Amino acid sequence: MTRLCQQLLKNLVACSLLKKKSLTPTHLTGVRKKPIIWRAVPQWFASVSKFRQEILDEIEKVKFHSEWGKVRLYNMIRDRGDWVISRQRAWGVPLPIFYAEDGTPIMTAETIEHVAQLFEEHGSIIWWERDAKRPLARRDLLIPGSPNGEFKKETDIMDVWFDSGSSWNGVVVNRPELKYPADLYLEGSDQYRGWFNSSLITSVANHGVAPYKQILSQGFALDGKGEKMSKSLGKYHCSKRC
Repeated sequence: MTRLCQQLLKNLVACSLLKKKSLTPTHLTGVRKKPIIWRAVPQWFASVSKFRQEILDEIEKVKFHSEWGKVRLYNMIRDRGDWVISRQRAWGVPLPIFYAEDGTPIMTAETIEHVAQLFEEHGSIIWWERDAKRPLARRDLLIPGSPNGEFKKETDIMDVWFDSGSSWNGVVVNRPELKYPADLYLEGSDQYRGWFNSSLITSVANHGVAPYKQILSQGFALDGKGEKMSKSLGKYHCSKRC
């Protein structure tokens, strides 16, 4: 079969119906100015559309310093699609999802709570140290798709913005001396698409309120050309020298 294919290709080239040429592919560059290759892989999504209006309503209750920040965050939430929460990385907080022998994903309140308890006791590293067999999976986990009691675990990690966007739960919610929602979130203006954004979504999804009462965003230090400092471009000053 291989010889027939090779002969067919030769005939097509000879008849000028097919042309052979070497190409050097061009790649897009990522945030670190390194070449990247796009590939289609299965992903996990968190739906935003089902409670988008609740998020927008909460933005109206937040005080912004300055007011343009309100417009920026409002428009981002209004126009954004569903949130891709999975990432293909070698490190990070794992997605607490198991797969049955027939490939059916297993993600229930009970299994997630079980993994959360293991993380609280051993740290998230336990996900990588143990396989998906018991005791990582629940001992009483009975799934029709796994008649032999065998499971696989998700190898993707959680989007770091989902991770950091849940910090309100680990800080102000779980510390009795602090108040939820927080009085103020303070970060750079780039966080309207980052921390301000993800924190708002996760908080409204869980409790129906914004995690902050006010937002204050500062500007950036610029160089002589009016461009911001950048570690990846080597444009920064040593703090000791400053």
